[in-house]
Amino acid sequence: MGLYTNSFIEILEAIDPERTVLTDSGRKISAGRLLADSLSIAHSLLDKGVKKGDRVLLTVKPGIDFLRVIYANMMLRTLVAIIDPEMGRENFQAKLKQFNPQHAFADSRLVLLNEHPVLKYLVLRFRKSIPSLPRLKKCNLFTTGPFLPLIQKQTHIRHLIKKSAPEFHLEVARENDPFLLTYTSGTLSEPKGVVHSFSSLGKSIDHLSNLLKQNNDLSVATHLPHFMLLGINSGVGVFLWDNEWQPKRKIEFIRHHQITTLFGPPSDYIPLIEYLAKHSILFPESIRNIYLGSAPVFTSFLKKLIPLVPNAKITCLYGMTENLMVCQQDGREKANYSGEGDLVGKPFPGVKLSFGVDKEVFVESGQLFSQYYMIDTPTLPHPTGDLGRLDKKGNLLLLGRKKEMIIRGNFNIYPGLYEPTINRIQGITEAVLLGVYNRKKEDEEIVLVAETDGSISSEEIMKKLKSGPHSIDKEAWPDKIVLMHLPRSGRQKKVNRKMLQQII
Repeated sequence: MGLYTNSFIEILEAIDPERTVLTDSGRKISAGRLLADSLSIAHSLLDKGVKKGDRVLLTVKPGIDFLRVIYANMMLRTLVAIIDPEMGRENFQAKLKQFNPQHAFADSRLVLLNEHPVLKYLVLRFRKSIPSLPRLKKCNLFTTGPFLPLIQKQTHIRHLIKKSAPEFHLEVARENDPFLLTYTSGTLSEPKGVVHSFSSLGKSIDHLSNLLKQNNDLSVATHLPHFMLLGINSGVGVFLWDNEWQPKRKIEFIRHHQITTLFGPPSDYIPLIEYLAKHSILFPESIRNIYLGSAPVFTSFLKKLIPLVPNAKITCLYGMTENLMVCQQDGREKANYSGEGDLVGKPFPGVKLSFGVDKEVFVESGQLFSQYYMIDTPTLPHPTGDLGRLDKKGNLLLLGRKKEMIIRGNFNIYPGLYEPTINRIQGITEAVLLGVYNRKKEDEEIVLVAETDGSISSEEIMKKLKSGPHSIDKEAWPDKIVLMHLPRSGRQKKVNRKMLQQII
């Protein structure tokens, strides 16, 4: 059993070994050190029985250790699942049960808190929630972060990095081997995991890398793990920050590190926009490019952002978990667009769009995912669930959704997935989830409107949604709960959602 190479590793090998590829809270790692550490970890894991095709759970904080682990698993050709432990205990466990990992990498602090209920209780006095990580049976545990005394048998990453790892020849393997599994908020009652191959993931990152190179980007600030890989592949320096930082600290960070590039959904920028507008200042002059994606980009948002970055280019990206890069559109042109639909721009090279009789948008490209985990290969071309058409210039215009969906932040929430669970709560007669656009936040808020028998309060409903048999994904927790009689219409007296939306 050997170790393997791929385009990601080949790019890392080609970088000047002394060049810093990631800066994380003052810690730095060079391309050469990252490659050597990853190879050493891969060799140690091989000795511990980790092999090609094994299922590996990754709940590691974005940073240097994350990169070491992800490159090591690339060399081993394992199937890596990134599952957010903050989604809620029951939902996290449902995804764990489906994936059934053979090996897991987790932050030692996360493991410690979940091993000690009293300690967890004390920490909860200062935090709203603590990510769940149940003890994994028949699973080899590897930890990152500080070395802590843990009950579970585990191996810390520092023991996987040898001072002098043996020389290894990296074999070339198929680029269509499955590599990364990401769970979406889903449209099914069962967890829905999107599997990408090295090839599909690589092609998506290539498109973004080309954008960064064309726009002369030099440094990117991010809190997202996939943008660390993007930075390395495009030759752009990556600086990690905490997305929970206050706007003032983020602005100081941008100035100090001369950040040229920002990525994120519109909701990430709202606190920055409000802070800058309040103090009558602009984004630092170092900012050359802002990339917006993972959620709809509304004109009202762009009109708030544009005056604060007079010299920066703004690019709006349209895509989905199944096909990450579909279209791109200049943000300033989008802000001035007044025609029909939502202008999302021209397709990336190699992306083919087609349309159903009902105007549903279908997409096909080399970026397309391999399959939904434990489900057969996907239908080609892929149905996006969006309705749209092309204009005379070849731009894609989105005209709506095929079925109800709320997009908050960068999460897709399907009411039809969660309402049956909510309706099983004792005391609720019927409940409806609505998306209500908040212009101040430039994002949708989730409002749960429930008709009850009077025996349950909104506080009790919220408590049941967060934990227990009626819990739902954290991303779908409502911002507000309204108790009222639901408007109904028709012979079957179904809830009139259109009327309810107008009332709310």
